[in-house]
Amino acid sequence: MDRGPVQVLDARRNDERAKGYVRGSQHVPLHELAERIDEIPDGELWVYCGSGYRASIAASVLDRPGRHVVLINDSYEAAAEAGLEDSTS
Repeated sequence: MDRGPVQVLDARRNDERAKGYVRGSQHVPLHELAERIDEIPDGELWVYCGSGYRASIAASVLDRPGRHVVLINDSYEAAAEAGLEDSTS
């Protein structure tokens, strides 16, 4: 089953994002997700935050309408170790 391209979603606050982020990720802070859900492109979504807690909530919000979500349940600092490129402002 083809789910389309993988999209990476950053659910952290603006100040956290300004310090660095996964290259190519889309940024929608958790507190804005419900009202901005239509901005999230189709396809498999990998969701991360600073520690995994907000990502789990975001994954639940995105799963409700039937999106295919992969929860990155780890700290942001572990992203580079997992092979995700970091980008800083």
